[in-house]
Amino acid sequence: MSAVVNVEKFYERLNKIHAHFVKHNESTWNGAYCISIDKGSADDDNRYLKSTVIHHYLFGYELPDTILLLTKDGQCIVLAAKKKCEFLQPAVGEAPKNGSVRSLKLLTRNKGDENAENIEEMLKGARGESKGGDVKMGVIMKEFKSNDGGKEGSNVAGWEAKLKDSSSKTKVVDVTGGISVVMAVKDKEELDLLKKSSVLSNKVLKHGFVPRIEDVIDNSTKVTHEKLASEIEEIIENPSKINLNVPKEAVDSCYFPIVQSGGEYDFKVSAQSSEENVKFDVITVSLGARYQMYCSNVVRTFLVDAPKQVSRNYETLLGMYDACLKAMVPGRPLKYVYAAGVKYLREVGKENLVSSLPKTLGFGVGIDFRDTNLLLNTKNTVPFRPGMVFSLAISFSGLKLSENVRASLNSKSAVKDLSQYGLMIADMVAITESGPDVMTKFGKGVGDISYSINDDEDEESDDDDKKLAKKIAKEEEAQPTGGRRSGRLAANSSSAQETEGSAERERKQVELMARKNEERLRELARSSKKKSGDGQAEKAEELEAYKNTTKLPPNVLPNQVKVDMANQCVILPICGNPVPFHISTIKNVVLPDPDSASYLRINFYTAGMAVGKDCPDNTAKLVKKYAPYATFIREMTFRSLDSHSLTTAFRQISELRKRARMKEIEEKEEANLVKQDKLVRTKNERVPRLADLTMRPVFAGRKTQGNLEAHSNGLRFISTRGEIVDVMYVNIKHAIFQPCENEIMVLVHFHLKNPIMVGKKKQQDIQFFTEVVDASQAVDAGRRSMYDPDEMDDEQRERQLRKRLNEAFKEFCRKVESVARKNGYSFEFDIPYRDLGFTGNPHKEMVSIQPTLNCLCNLTETPFFVVDLSNVDHVHFERVTFMSKAFDVVLINKDFTKQPWRVDMIPNEDKDSIQEWLTDMEISYTEGPMNLNWKQIMSTVAGDDRFYMDTEEDEITPKEAGWEFLRMFGRDDDEGEESEEESVYSENTEQEESSEEESEAEEFDSEDDESDFDGDEELEEQGMDWDDMEREAAADDRRKKRDGDDTGDTRRDTRPKRKQRPSNTRRDTRPKMKQRRR
Repeated sequence: MSAVVNVEKFYERLNKIHAHFVKHNESTWNGAYCISIDKGSADDDNRYLKSTVIHHYLFGYELPDTILLLTKDGQCIVLAAKKKCEFLQPAVGEAPKNGSVRSLKLLTRNKGDENAENIEEMLKGARGESKGGDVKMGVIMKEFKSNDGGKEGSNVAGWEAKLKDSSSKTKVVDVTGGISVVMAVKDKEELDLLKKSSVLSNKVLKHGFVPRIEDVIDNSTKVTHEKLASEIEEIIENPSKINLNVPKEAVDSCYFPIVQSGGEYDFKVSAQSSEENVKFDVITVSLGARYQMYCSNVVRTFLVDAPKQVSRNYETLLGMYDACLKAMVPGRPLKYVYAAGVKYLREVGKENLVSSLPKTLGFGVGIDFRDTNLLLNTKNTVPFRPGMVFSLAISFSGLKLSENVRASLNSKSAVKDLSQYGLMIADMVAITESGPDVMTKFGKGVGDISYSINDDEDEESDDDDKKLAKKIAKEEEAQPTGGRRSGRLAANSSSAQETEGSAERERKQVELMARKNEERLRELARSSKKKSGDGQAEKAEELEAYKNTTKLPPNVLPNQVKVDMANQCVILPICGNPVPFHISTIKNVVLPDPDSASYLRINFYTAGMAVGKDCPDNTAKLVKKYAPYATFIREMTFRSLDSHSLTTAFRQISELRKRARMKEIEEKEEANLVKQDKLVRTKNERVPRLADLTMRPVFAGRKTQGNLEAHSNGLRFISTRGEIVDVMYVNIKHAIFQPCENEIMVLVHFHLKNPIMVGKKKQQDIQFFTEVVDASQAVDAGRRSMYDPDEMDDEQRERQLRKRLNEAFKEFCRKVESVARKNGYSFEFDIPYRDLGFTGNPHKEMVSIQPTLNCLCNLTETPFFVVDLSNVDHVHFERVTFMSKAFDVVLINKDFTKQPWRVDMIPNEDKDSIQEWLTDMEISYTEGPMNLNWKQIMSTVAGDDRFYMDTEEDEITPKEAGWEFLRMFGRDDDEGEESEEESVYSENTEQEESSEEESEAEEFDSEDDESDFDGDEELEEQGMDWDDMEREAAADDRRKKRDGDDTGDTRRDTRPKRKQRPSNTRRDTRPKMKQRRR
């Protein structure tokens, strides 16, 4: 099929150039009278010559050895070979009447006179009506100067030779800038092609490079940068390799992809991929696809085992990227982008990174890959206009990695050999009326580009732990603490190696506790200042049933108990007068068994007695307000011979109390509800959607199924019955995605900042899930073989279903994050850490509990268990003893008015891993052997203003600061000081100890029976053990025998006596062994 010029598009774009040329002639076009676009011979090595770009822009094809002359008065003259003139012939005489270009004239090359006549005609057209003087001829100066060695006899060579001749009376000026400005604003068709080109680059990065580099990292494959870049280029030129149905002839690579790592980074477009092997440290990739001649560019940096210094600099790079992106607003000059980036670095205290910035932060993109007249540098005054497209490229180069940081890394990490590094991200950005639009959507958050292939623990920290453990062991041997060391401990001294981590962990916990106490003191001080500025406490509202007596019901009899349901009032006869009592003042109503008459007793809330938890808040405040001086009615009893009237009154009062109670509960439920924003539905775009989901909690006890959609400012769940639940992005505190591995469901869970109403109940946790297998399955009566083909097919289908659902939910989460970021919201989905999970009982059944980055949760079973770690002040381990097989964990809330969270019956083998995780999360913990009364402890702590201080109110007497007092439980004090400590204890302490023994006896009743108990076991530590006493007695026998004494009597008389308890300590009242045997 022969090439055909698009006449309509040709004149549309030619008129666009000419209109701008006439309007801005003096400023942008250097006062040129005409424009000469001279396209020399084809040059495959330089595909982005400005003349080549203009030819593709106007004609859709490159026409070598062609001259296009455009005059100010609207004449367009083209000098070309015969075939090219035939190609342009359909456009002759088709100039639109409303356009500024009036005519198109084609001049065919004449070899006979070497184009002398054609050149003269072109010069005549260039001079137009001007008389005398030189004519300013606008040319692409860079190409005009480099064409000196052009092909002899060509159209361009003869024309440019004539222009350089003084006899032509022409003066050449550069109009490259004008051409760039005109072509910078793309039309609708160009924007569509640029978007497709950007999508192609994004797909190649996402489905081509990322899986390949992940495979290289996972398998530690050795591959050179150049080889990896060649593979990327092959994918660009043949997109079918990543399942993209794009014609091969329509795509091309803008440049040879650039892959860099190992400390050598060059972020120029002209950089080359080296032949060195890829190092697993900081890896940068730059690639650009070209679709139907329109270019795109995307750059990402991937971090492998990155230390915190590198991650923090990368986060700074992201922050600067966002600041620059916000500066790309129509009307502002291009230089404003660079200024916004530098301003951001100075605001965040990273001014030292300004020297690491490149000279430009991007460039204009179109058919020309890098338009040098549209650079985002410090000097460019060209304004942003809707329709422009840029490659925003932010980078830091030459960043140093300190010796201390490298020394602390794992010896296997390649980052250890990295002395300097660079970071870069680049995206395609289109300028619209509403602001910038990023067209390359691949994620660039730290979570999207970070990989970890080596353990976080470093060898040096392990060495420090070993040194610390050895030091403690030596100190114990050199300077004994006075306590007796058991023979088993002495025989197994190597057990110190098993507690290396415990010693380091304990040291960190001591430092952490002190730091947390200081932080909490500052937090409480700030919160107290805020509270002091708030208004006074809420006052009690006076009750008013009727404004005056005329408002009483007209049919009230003098001696009748009347219930006014409308005004929530009970009218009682007192001395024949009807007296109204508001229903909120009635505590309860009783209808005793009748005898000869019926009775009705009404009890009221009064001072001097507990009002109870069912008492309305306002009534409790009124009782407290009037208690000092008012007289209260406690109860009233009415007698009637007509049982029907009192029974009716009893029923009506009970019903009215029930209604009032329900209304108050509803008001409390809705009191702290925050008004949610209205959902803004996404239009004209494909909405991320998950279908056939089940929601928990359910509506009105029914299973709720439907679809979940992600819109501009929130998510909307629409059930099959038309019920709607909206979850706003701003109200999501934690979003959790739990894939299905060992569970029966895959789910997304949202823990909200403020509760929302689901049905008639207030809910703070919303979950959407799909079951992979039924929770209950029918089991055949007969046994099935493990090699049964049907059984194997079922298992295979289940595995495939799990994988498919996990991928669907994961992709949905990515899209939701992308939609949220696009609309200015920031949140990410957490995934539970299964390797840190443990079993426990947070409610009434054993469940699997798993930590995430911000929570400790169980999402599979209901009720949900979600603990926000930012609200946890301290963690206490209960029932930690050598004899127990499980322990309990108490997570104390920073709000002391709330009771702690509990997780019971956690297996002992999980204790060390949980404590290690808490230390990593910088949460302090203590442990003890008993269950504590936390209701009493929290009330005491809440009333202690100096709880986190280490001195009493006199600021001299020392005390335990914060939760340090919990360390006393389970701490092994020196046994040699036991008797002295016990002598100081009071009778109350003795009672506490006896209660401890009773609780421990109940707890360990599965151990040795009480009949095996020796009443003197408690004194064993204060004297010698039986083996020592036997040896001493034997030695004493031998000495007596030598002296001629009676052996038997000596043995009996000289046996060492056990030490006696002090007189004020507890006496052992349990029966001796001989007494029990009787």
